[in-house]
Amino acid sequence: MAFLGILVAAISGAVIWYWRFKMVREAGNEIIDSVERMRGAYKRGKLRKQAEAAPLASIADPAIAAVAFFFCLAKEKPMYLDAAKDVVRSRMKGIIRPGDMEEVLVFADWASKNVTSPEDPIRRFRDLWMKALDMQERQQLIGIAEDVAVAGGEKTKEQEYALQMLRRTLMN
Repeated sequence: MAFLGILVAAISGAVIWYWRFKMVREAGNEIIDSVERMRGAYKRGKLRKQAEAAPLASIADPAIAAVAFFFCLAKEKPMYLDAAKDVVRSRMKGIIRPGDMEEVLVFADWASKNVTSPEDPIRRFRDLWMKALDMQERQQLIGIAEDVAVAGGEKTKEQEYALQMLRRTLMN
């Protein structure tokens, strides 16, 4: 009988230790799954940022880049977007050929749709503007941006910050 008791105790102990090791393994697998999900979320966020910037990356003309920036700036006040488009259309008249104006406006509107902040195009186009524009043209770009920002009312804080960043970027 004692042998049977020892055998039952040994089997019970083995079952309990098996169950404990199984729980530790499951906990480890859950931790690994969590880490993989976080890693996947990080990679998706990185890819999303690249996809958002992709339309802007295709722009090589400083005038089109400026119009895309103006649309990003105007989208900070969405209710006055049409007024801002009119400002862009009138101020860019002598810079962009009249036959290309509508096409440039539509492309710039599309390219600026997924931009989260008006500072993004400033960083992206800084080198292009610095190489292609002289000081007077840079000042003109800043003037048009200010006109776009005040279209429909006072500038928002985001617009004011973007204009300050534009001035610092182009005037230094």
